[in-house]
Amino acid sequence: MEVCLVPVLAAGDEGFEGPTKEVFQTPHWFTVDLGPFDFYLNKATALVLFSALFVGVLFWLAYRRASIVPRGLQNFVESIYDFIDTQISRDIIGKDGPRYTPYLMVLFSFVLICNLLAVIPAAQFPATSRIAIPMMLAVITWVLFNYAGIKAHGAGPYFKEMVDPAPTAPLGIRLLLAPIEILSTLIVRPFTLAVRLFANMFAGHMLLLVFSLGGEYMLHDAKLAAAGVVALIMAVVLTGFELIIDVLQAYIITVLTAAYIGGALAGHGGDDHHEAEGHEPALAHATGEPAAPALAAARS
Repeated sequence: MEVCLVPVLAAGDEGFEGPTKEVFQTPHWFTVDLGPFDFYLNKATALVLFSALFVGVLFWLAYRRASIVPRGLQNFVESIYDFIDTQISRDIIGKDGPRYTPYLMVLFSFVLICNLLAVIPAAQFPATSRIAIPMMLAVITWVLFNYAGIKAHGAGPYFKEMVDPAPTAPLGIRLLLAPIEILSTLIVRPFTLAVRLFANMFAGHMLLLVFSLGGEYMLHDAKLAAAGVVALIMAVVLTGFELIIDVLQAYIITVLTAAYIGGALAGHGGDDHHEAEGHEPALAHATGEPAAPALAAARS
């Protein structure tokens, strides 16, 4: 999906032009035309491949000579794995959580590296600011949590509960809830999961570009030099803030993925095992909302 963006700052009398769509539509280094399919490589796709390769090599280096008492890189990777296993998988999904920890670990690590590329010299581009990457991650999560629900309950009961989430309610309420539950589970969840990550990384990258390019431009004008200094200081501050957002967004997509898996395993009605018991603290922490609203937002 191509990102269409008008210039953030219109070209001024002195010739300054702010970030345009070309920032995200990077030129193709080469293109291979195979009938209806076009294969190409540009900076955005190269950074995605780099992120995947980086995570794979990191895990391989950490465990190629694994020891009972971890040290160095193995200790670092195992610390992240232990955090995701105990604080996300077990706390949110429940007793079946460890089964999904490897996927959550890879998801968190991959998204984090893609996000951090926004502030890495030479890269300076978050791969997740292109909607295709968050969309593919959301599709994988969608397949996984629906598969988990079908495997746990069977296809018939799983979809029956989706179509009739409140069988004891009056008929009018059941007819109202049925399309809401179907849309929420099959469409809204993957859509919001993708858009949340994409929008945060897209907006953060644009802010950094505006303040950096604007500050540099104004420094060359004596009348605007003071404003240019302020803009560059803001760019530094926003870079630090962007680092926090990078980690937070990787954490949030991992927490929400675990919540969707846990919800599918527990059943839509939430009357089965590990209902909201472990969901609320982590979700509230990730979203900054009170526990109940955070859980409700994740389920939508």
